[in-house]
Amino acid sequence: MSSGIPAYAPLWCKSNYSFLEGASHPEELIEEGLRLGVRSLALTDRDGVYGAVRAHMKAREHGFHLIFGSQITIDDGSILSLLAMDREGYANLCQLLTVGRLRMAKGESQVTWREVCEHAEGLIALWGGDGSLLCGEPDPLFIARDLLDAFGDRLYAMVVRHRRATEPVIERRVRDRADRYGLPIVAGHEVLYHTPSRRPLQDVLTCIRHGVTLSKAGTLTKPNAEHVLKSPHAFALLFQDDLYAVARTLEVASRCTFSLDEIRYRYPSEKLPDGTTSAEWLRHLTFEGARERYLGAEPRFEVD
Repeated sequence: MSSGIPAYAPLWCKSNYSFLEGASHPEELIEEGLRLGVRSLALTDRDGVYGAVRAHMKAREHGFHLIFGSQITIDDGSILSLLAMDREGYANLCQLLTVGRLRMAKGESQVTWREVCEHAEGLIALWGGDGSLLCGEPDPLFIARDLLDAFGDRLYAMVVRHRRATEPVIERRVRDRADRYGLPIVAGHEVLYHTPSRRPLQDVLTCIRHGVTLSKAGTLTKPNAEHVLKSPHAFALLFQDDLYAVARTLEVASRCTFSLDEIRYRYPSEKLPDGTTSAEWLRHLTFEGARERYLGAEPRFEVD
């Protein structure tokens, strides 16, 4: 990185595990980040951490600081990005995602603001971006109070820029509310691909998601290629009037120290009948389930 160029950490990145939205593999985001001189990156796929393992393996290979998070969908239709600071935070994030998935149809997730607040420990909340209540016209004062009570100094107002004509008005609204609520401002932009050449693919994915053709997509597709992973120089130019918000991305990144290396898979213990081994009990349950499924019919053959 050239001398004098502020470093930054992209805190709102989606991979192709944000189905029909992200247009790059997790590994590609890590590799391009390394090439650009980015040292930290937050993977915040929509309502899941599905790309975490693949991203972690690539990041560990290169000594890259990967931040684990997710963009959460709220039951009012808005969004909130959560980043795991530590092992407790990652556990809370996974529990919250599970709650949201269990109540919805496959591929969908929704949680309540109350559930977000109940799982806030160990998490940083980034409030902002398209679809967030902080950017909307109604003043979300009561939600802000609840989030502040739950997250405290771990709640940030995220100001995002993608060089759109409508963004200055929204940004003024966000900054005004952040000032009234007492929220620190962090700079951000939504990363959907690692290189501009993936923009056409992202357009196609968007059309598939909405069930329209490219010729009829209209404003459903992004108006430019500003959703690409940016170099520190490009990001500093984007926020040249507020380099404090750029520096705050590094503050957020430094607070997120969790790594998947901290956890190991533990098979849950089973309560077995006296004198029965795990294999014997599994065999018993298997055939019991088969009889129930096939209306009491005995298996025609057995495999030992």
